[in-house]
Amino acid sequence: MHHAADLLCGDAALSADWTGEYEEKSAQWFELFLDLIMVAACSNVAEGLKDDLSLRGAAAFVLLCLMYASSWHLYTHFNARFSESSLLHYGFLYVLLIGLGGMVLASEPGRGFTIGLVCIRAALLCMNLSVFWSLPNVRGKAGADMSISLLVMTLFAFALYVDYPTVTIGAYLTSLVLETLGGVALVRFANRPDMDVAMNIDHVDDREGCLVMVALGESVVSTVMHRRGTDLPSAYYVAMALSLLVIFSLAIFYFAAKPQREMHAMRRSIATGLTYSLLAIGVGTKLVSEAVRQNQELAPTSLWVLFGSMSLAFCIMLLVRLLHYGGRQTDPLRVQRIKYVWWGVCALSPICPPVVAYILQAVATDGGVDPITALACAAAIILSWLVSETAVMHSLRVLGYGYSDALHETTTLESRASLLVVTH
Repeated sequence: MHHAADLLCGDAALSADWTGEYEEKSAQWFELFLDLIMVAACSNVAEGLKDDLSLRGAAAFVLLCLMYASSWHLYTHFNARFSESSLLHYGFLYVLLIGLGGMVLASEPGRGFTIGLVCIRAALLCMNLSVFWSLPNVRGKAGADMSISLLVMTLFAFALYVDYPTVTIGAYLTSLVLETLGGVALVRFANRPDMDVAMNIDHVDDREGCLVMVALGESVVSTVMHRRGTDLPSAYYVAMALSLLVIFSLAIFYFAAKPQREMHAMRRSIATGLTYSLLAIGVGTKLVSEAVRQNQELAPTSLWVLFGSMSLAFCIMLLVRLLHYGGRQTDPLRVQRIKYVWWGVCALSPICPPVVAYILQAVATDGGVDPITALACAAAIILSWLVSETAVMHSLRVLGYGYSDALHETTTLESRASLLVVTH
């Protein structure tokens, strides 16, 4: 009977500790269900931006991305702190999946979308209640998370009762502030040992990578799919190849920037911004493909969606690297010189795409830009950055600096902490 109770209810366990010597935790199979729904969510918001390129459409794109990302991160961070695989937990997770699926079906802020948000917060409240019951030493953290969930659910219930668009959007934005900053504030000011629960950084890092691949994957699927039985011009295949080059190169940059655990800087909002700027780039490649299919010039708005989202992605990647590697100890002079070049390339990268977009628009004779030319320029920008950064990395390797197995065996963590490079 004891084992049957464990299977039905289970006992939650911690996923990490403050020593950093915890076991590796790979992505669980049930987390992949969450990712599958996120693929649909990414496709949904991308199509929404593609259909409405106005400021209102861009604002809706950002808001929906933030709400999806917030819900996804709430469960990801829960699973990075606690491990549970009981049938009861799966039941709560099923409610969460229903809520996320309802948000995708609703597609835009409103009653259906808000009900989905309520389902997700209710499921997370129940999960934290299970942790509260199973782990007395973390009841402070579980109780704080439950309090925030209750507050946010009350906020959403008020939005459902009023049922007015401005109130609904205000409730969404307020919930983002409460869930992002509320938990941090409670931990800081409560000053209780049961409020500090270690997070499995490796697991979160892997899951962030999965979210990035979900966003990029939606772009890949859109690039290579078309209606059967339709004849495509040869230029469409060229656009497909260039789009894949842009998307694949961006994936290289993201995963090359991931540091070792001891150098990792957890910044949820920054990582989320990168994910959805990559999704916006996918929207840009869709617009290019559509222009090629229709044998039309690329409109100025579509041009700036592509290059503007590239600039935003480069800027966020720069911020990520500053958070990971900024303020490290001084290196030898010759290493400093190489790294100054590296940081220079990173700092200039967000400026290049809008400059190229402006030039393309200026030289266009009839107000439109050839879509293949625009996509080729986008690919050239990314390839230039990739080659430049690889050259810097190669120079450091030649000097004997950088992460490698040999270096790991001969140096300490302190000596490695001053390096601003990661393994490609």
